[in-house]
This record gives sequence, structure tokens and C-alpha cells, in this order.
Amino acid sequence: MHAIWVIGKNTFREIIRDRILYGLLVFALILIGLSLAMGQLSFTEQARISVDFGFAAMNLSAIIIAIFVGSNLVTKEIEQRTVYTLLVRPLSRSQFLLGKVLGLAFVNIVVLLGLSIVLTAILFSIGQPWDMDCTFVVLGVLCESLVVLSVTLLFGAYSKPMLAVAFSIGVFLVGRSMDSLDFFAQKSESAFFIGFNYVLQRSLPNLSKFSWGNYPLIEDKVPLQPFLMSVIYGMGWMGVCITLTALILRKRDFT
Repeated sequence: MHAIWVIGKNTFREIIRDRILYGLLVFALILIGLSLAMGQLSFTEQARISVDFGFAAMNLSAIIIAIFVGSNLVTKEIEQRTVYTLLVRPLSRSQFLLGKVLGLAFVNIVVLLGLSIVLTAILFSIGQPWDMDCTFVVLGVLCESLVVLSVTLLFGAYSKPMLAVAFSIGVFLVGRSMDSLDFFAQKSESAFFIGFNYVLQRSLPNLSKFSWGNYPLIEDKVPLQPFLMSVIYGMGWMGVCITLTALILRKRDFT
């Protein structure tokens, strides 16, 4: 466990020093600030616009970090041959992988925490308090980003970084459309479309389960039981993807 922690801490430091991360944060902050400016155009919808833009900025930032940083997380160590200096020590490839995942997960947590503080200040300025529903939304964004990260690592274990990025973006877009696909499949009379939807629902993660962005502005509260089931669902997909990635790395020849 100590080895995983050390690798995770070093990975966190390496990613935090990356200039691309700061560019992404500036973009997210601009997007959140834009929500306040656009909210002024429609005073009655100011809170809704600010919340929508704010959570969209968080979600976009977390997914971009998960995909574009995660696609190089292990491959970069292999290409730069720094992995050799690590694996000669009493450290398994699974521990190496878990340490990398832990480090990038910490980065996403810090980014989301920082953006949450900014959004809280913006909402406070317009009289919209930050409540527990907003916290649930951010936790949903974090769970979704971790699932996408685990999928990206799986693709990156056996393909080039650019292919891993392309595959992961595809999984993200399809995963976000799962509920819509399932709805249309129930209305469809096409056996092919129904079968295609059946395969997709069981082959790819349904990322729609983590979307709670509309709840802070409606009267109903985020239902706790479905939220917890979504978290368990996400942890299950993470476990499967990381296990498969570890098996691939175990058999991969780094020489």
C-alpha cells in the first residue's frame, strides 16, 4: 500500500506541474465566469444558467483530464523507459497501475474542489445557496470521470495514445446517450436496433447514471438510493476495467 501511495503522490505532482492542466483550468474558470455574464441577460433564469454552465465546466474539465492525461499515464512511462527503474524494485505492475490511477484521481478531486469553490462564490453572489444537491452533482461528475479514466487506461494498455483518446471519446459520447438509445429501442420495431441497443447496454458503461445537474434547481431532492446505486455501478465498472488493464500490463513485454 505504501508503494501505491508513493507512486500516486509522485503522479499527482507531475500532472500538477503540467502547463496543459493550467490552461484547462483557465478555460473552465472563463466558462464559469461566462455563466454569470450570460445570467445577467435573463434575470429570471440567472441561477439556472449559472448552475448549468458551472457544472458543465466541471464535467468538461474532469473528462478532458481523464481522457487526455489518462491516455498517456502509463504509455509515457514505458516510452521514456522510466518504468524500468520502478519495476526493478519490489513493485508489481498492478501496484504501479493503481498508483497512477490514484494520482490522477487526486488531480480530478483537487480540480473539482477548486471549481466548486469558484461556483459557490458565484452562486452566493446571485442569492443561490450551495446545498447538498450541488455536492451530489459534483460527486456524480467525479464518479463519471473515474469511470472514463479506467476505460481510457484499458484502451491505452494495448493501443497508441491517440487511438486511446479516440476510443475513449467514443465511449463517453455513447455512454452519455445510453438512456436515449434505450428509450428509442423500446419504441422501435426493428429487431436489429433492439439487439444493438441490448449489446451496447451490457458492453459499455451508462454514463447517464451520473448526470444529476438538473436537481439543484428543482424542488425534488437528489434521491439517495439511486445515487448510491450509481456510485456502486461506477465502482464496478472501474474494478472491471482496471483489472483488465492490469492483466494486459502483466503480459506486456516492456523490452
